[in-house]
Amino acid sequence: MKKIMFVALALLMGLASCVKDKQYPGINISNVSYAPTAVQATDDVTVTATITSFKDFTAKLVYTIGDENTELAMTAAEDVYTAVIPAQPDGTKVSFCVQAMNGEVNAASPVMEYEVGAVAIDYSVLRLNELNGNDKFIEIYNAGADAINLNGVYIEKDGAQNWIGDNTVKIDAGAYLVLYSEDVVADHPDVPESLIFHSGLSAKKNVRIQLFTPAGASIDDFNLTAIELNGEAYGYASNQAPASYSRNADGNWYYADATPGAVNVDGANIVLGLEGGDVPPTPEQPDYTNIVLNELNGNDKFIEIYNKGNLDLSLEGMTIMKDDYVAGATWTADATVVVPAHGYVLLYSADVAIDHPEQPENLFFNSGLSAKKTVRITLFMPDGSVRDEFTRGTTGEWGQTISSVDGSYARTPDGGDWKLAEATPGAANPATGEDIPQE
Repeated sequence: MKKIMFVALALLMGLASCVKDKQYPGINISNVSYAPTAVQATDDVTVTATITSFKDFTAKLVYTIGDENTELAMTAAEDVYTAVIPAQPDGTKVSFCVQAMNGEVNAASPVMEYEVGAVAIDYSVLRLNELNGNDKFIEIYNAGADAINLNGVYIEKDGAQNWIGDNTVKIDAGAYLVLYSEDVVADHPDVPESLIFHSGLSAKKNVRIQLFTPAGASIDDFNLTAIELNGEAYGYASNQAPASYSRNADGNWYYADATPGAVNVDGANIVLGLEGGDVPPTPEQPDYTNIVLNELNGNDKFIEIYNKGNLDLSLEGMTIMKDDYVAGATWTADATVVVPAHGYVLLYSADVAIDHPEQPENLFFNSGLSAKKTVRITLFMPDGSVRDEFTRGTTGEWGQTISSVDGSYARTPDGGDWKLAEATPGAANPATGEDIPQE
């Protein structure tokens, strides 16, 4: 099965019409992204951007293939502007940027690029791992099993892009990449320009650091909105962070001694004032919005649940029901079932328990799962509301024999759209797949 890659570049020299204009006061272009992120030869590519201005303006998308530039007018829905690049053959490299003009100034977004039909990269395993406003560095960690080229991956500080990876920047599996501020270049003469971010970083101010894929999708987000809470709680002078904002082994942000390029040490004081909550959700008031059914397999008979979020989450009280629900819950999570941040919980059917002797008893569901029947699998929250659902076939005809399939029904990539893909129980799904036959 063919996998697809997307790559983004900023300030690409071949797209001169985009790079000669810069952002100016009065016009702001942000949140530029494109979809699908894994582009195939049959895909039209939708580019979106948020554009604001004090005066009336026009917006256009400029894209380049080879030496040929094409301009497209963008349509607006409030502040969100959209244009569509038509489908291109495999191997085509398409560069583009968004421009806006209000009669006095022109503005242009950074240039982005995708390649049709290349191998996909799973960026979801990347993490912001340590931020230090005293020594002024940002550390990225690769939690995956493969090395990743960071060409086009970018960082924004307080909503403005301050670093983008080029083709020389690579991070090995289980390794760390340290970026330093341009303010401390003199202290790090051996650090290449490709590892310098172009802004400062303060230890005594609110700050937002965001990590994005080349297509503009968020990978990770550190958003400190109330630093003063830490001064009040811990007695830090002038609310200044005494060391690093550092991820503990539990995945949450703590104050800890700086360890640039090495394993973090666990801190004792959690960072307060982070948007989205200062501590992990409790079992009494959890946030389930990042929990999804991620992979279903009727051949090997398993169900995989995935956590798209940055915090571990207890699934206590969540249930799975099958087809018409008449048999009740096929599985209910107890207090020991916790899905890690960006991780998985894997359930097997009781029908194949003999093949999985090491599987805990509470991770078996008490029904079968077929690869050749219509099916509905529904994940419910403890209050009985639906969190996620997968269906194959026509509503009201569950359990009817239809075409048999190999592989899994899988969200591609993790948390994405449902496709037919190779089985990856308890591991990252492929970036793309084939349409699921419904007959």
